[in-house]
Amino acid sequence: MKRLAVSACLGACLMLAGCSETRAGDDEAAVTPLDAAAIEAGVIADPLVLDLAGSFADAGGTGSDSFCARGNRDQGYAVGVLVTFGGSSQCEGQGRAVLTGEQARISLTRSATGASVDDCSFSARFDGSALALAGSVPAGCQAVCSNRASLAGASFALVENGDRAALAARGRDINRLCGD
Repeated sequence: MKRLAVSACLGACLMLAGCSETRAGDDEAAVTPLDAAAIEAGVIADPLVLDLAGSFADAGGTGSDSFCARGNRDQGYAVGVLVTFGGSSQCEGQGRAVLTGEQARISLTRSATGASVDDCSFSARFDGSALALAGSVPAGCQAVCSNRASLAGASFALVENGDRAALAARGRDINRLCGD
C-alpha cells in the first residue's frame, strides 16, 4: 500500500513537471506563465526589456560602493565598479558587460592604475532594480583589488537609469567609472 502511494505521488509530480510552457535556448525560456502574468500586472520587470544602463550604489546603504553601465542591450555596456572595505582596501576597475535576460556577463579589463586585467569575467544577476555579483569570481579579478578585498558577492541598487547617470558615477582612483 505504501509503495502504491509513493508511485502515485511520483507520477503526479512528473505530470505536473510536464506542464511547463517554457522553451530552452532563448531569453523567453525563463518566463513561465506565472512570470508572464506578473510582468503584465507590473509586479516584476520583463527580463526581455531590462536595461543595465545607469548608476548603482551598494545595497547596504553606505553609499561608498558603486557600479555603472552605459550603452545598450544590443551593443553591450561599458562598465565600472568600486567596492570598498574601509579607507584603503578596495576593488576598482573598468570593462564591458553583456545583458541576456536577467544575467549580466561582466568582464573587467582595466584596473584603477590603468593596468590591463586578464581572466576577470563573471556573472551577475540583474532584476531591473538591483545587481548582485556572483559569490565567487575568478582569481584574475584580484588584479583590480587591494589586499583582503574582493568583488565576490557585492550587490548594488539602481540609483538612476541611463547613460547620463552612469557618466556621473565616481570612483576613488578612477575619476569617472564609466568615462572614456
